[in-house]
Amino acid sequence: SAGCAVAASFLAQVKLLSNYRVCVLHMASSALAYIDTQLDGEGVRESVRRLIEQEMRSFRPARDYVAHLPLPELGLEGTHLLQSELMRMSDGQPMAPLDMTHLAIDPPAQGRENPSAWQQAIENAKSQIEHQVNRADNLALLQQHGPDAWRTHMDELKHSLLMINTQLDAVKSDTDLINRKRKYEQLEAARKLRALENDWLEAVHKNHAIEAAIERVRAEHEALQPALDQA
Repeated sequence: SAGCAVAASFLAQVKLLSNYRVCVLHMASSALAYIDTQLDGEGVRESVRRLIEQEMRSFRPARDYVAHLPLPELGLEGTHLLQSELMRMSDGQPMAPLDMTHLAIDPPAQGRENPSAWQQAIENAKSQIEHQVNRADNLALLQQHGPDAWRTHMDELKHSLLMINTQLDAVKSDTDLINRKRKYEQLEAARKLRALENDWLEAVHKNHAIEAAIERVRAEHEALQPALDQA
């Protein structure tokens, strides 16, 4: 019976160790991604998600985390244009359409007998003609130098793309190196943990075997003690 009690105690400790390891790995399911496999178990992922949501609900403040900060001092109160625009938005009024009348070449709508009105119309026509001349000059320059400019621009884009791809390849290489290092370290840690666990289990087994042997010797001694007393 003493041996059975020792064996039961040993099995209970082994079961306790196994439950402890499972709990620890569930709490840190992504700490050792290369050796932890409990996250793929039934119901484990949902349990982890519930724990994360429960922790997130305890955050304070929840959303408006800048509510305690004062509003910035912009110093734009004296700007008449800004004030009028803010008042318009506050009243819900639509934005005024752009004034395109200065782009049209029309005779004076009123005061056709007024020389100043005609002078203003002539100045507007000259401005529009100069604008069209400027557009024509730009088109001529584009026709003359546009292909070369675009080829230069494309070469710059290709150079930029080459630099970005080179940087991307370097980042990918560094990432792969880090992942390989993490995998090696985690696998090495797992090997050491398994070795330590086996050593612990072997030590526990030996201790219980010694305790069982002691119990047997004690039982034998107690059984022989009356005979020794009579002798």
